[in-house]
Amino acid sequence: MIKAMKSEKSTEATTQKPKRMNPVKRSSKGALIKGMSNHLPSEILESPIFERRLKEIMRRYAGIYALYRGARLYYIGLTTNLHGRIKWHLKDRHANKWDHFIIFRIQKVKYLKDIETLIHHLIDTPGNRIKGKVPKDADLNRILREVLNEHEHAISGIRRALK
Repeated sequence: MIKAMKSEKSTEATTQKPKRMNPVKRSSKGALIKGMSNHLPSEILESPIFERRLKEIMRRYAGIYALYRGARLYYIGLTTNLHGRIKWHLKDRHANKWDHFIIFRIQKVKYLKDIETLIHHLIDTPGNRIKGKVPKDADLNRILREVLNEHEHAISGIRRALK
């Protein structure tokens, strides 16, 4: 009987789950992007059928949007009012240069400019005039050019002597 009790206790001890030392890491998915659409035709912006719901979905939301002409990306922009800004592009210098769009509602407005700059440096869009810049201390090419210039200066005397 004592032997049976010992074996029950040892079985209980081995079947208990060990306590986790580290807390469970939660996914950060959705922390920045709070909504996105598929390709939507530009006509939907002026449709009375969709007007109310589009305003609810986009008005007062910050985000990034992309305008397309056919399969080609034409323009990328950022705004603090998706609905008003995209609708305005039906009348401004971009009018008749795009036929559908995608929207991304962004949670952290302070990152909009950086996200837009990143996208502009990855993709060439004919409708955008400005690509955006990074702060001087974040320009890695500038730092590498400085190193190159220092080394070129150091070896220029040797180069002249070998001519």
